[in-house]
Amino acid sequence: MKFRKNLEIKAPIENLSACRKIAANYCGNKKSALHYFENQEDIYYSVKQGRLKLRIINGKNGTLIFYNRSSKTKKRVSNYYLSQTSTPAELDATMTGLFGKLVTVKKRREIFISDNVRIHLDSVKGLGKYLEFEVIFNSIDIARRTMKKLINTFGLDEKTFIKYSYSDLLTKKIKNAG
Repeated sequence: MKFRKNLEIKAPIENLSACRKIAANYCGNKKSALHYFENQEDIYYSVKQGRLKLRIINGKNGTLIFYNRSSKTKKRVSNYYLSQTSTPAELDATMTGLFGKLVTVKKRREIFISDNVRIHLDSVKGLGKYLEFEVIFNSIDIARRTMKKLINTFGLDEKTFIKYSYSDLLTKKIKNAG
């Protein structure tokens, strides 16, 4: 099985409603465009290589996600696998028994999708508000051009981009508090 790939960035934001308007405008009235909300609970497990998390969506269904990506750059390529489950609590018990839990990230995510572009407006418990772009790709060159267009459309300053995952940020916050 071949990894899926995306190019992504993440940045803190202050004004969700301004970003929402830009995202809605970017997606426009395309037939392929989607817009919806999810409550997500991402449970990260202690694995030796890459990252493994179970995303529980609206407390009902889940997606097991294994991915590799560098934390060296702020624009990152993720290589990932997805596996759906209708029994996330049972899968969590199994994964916890096998690997142990690392950290749990809870967020309210507003999702805009247009073609191969996913725009996320995240309110992350204990961390704040963030904007995330994911450009799913077969060609990295096309993905880079699309990402540049998104960054310009939203007027983002690349200096504000974050190269760490929410799990890294939350783990660091917990360690500093304790």
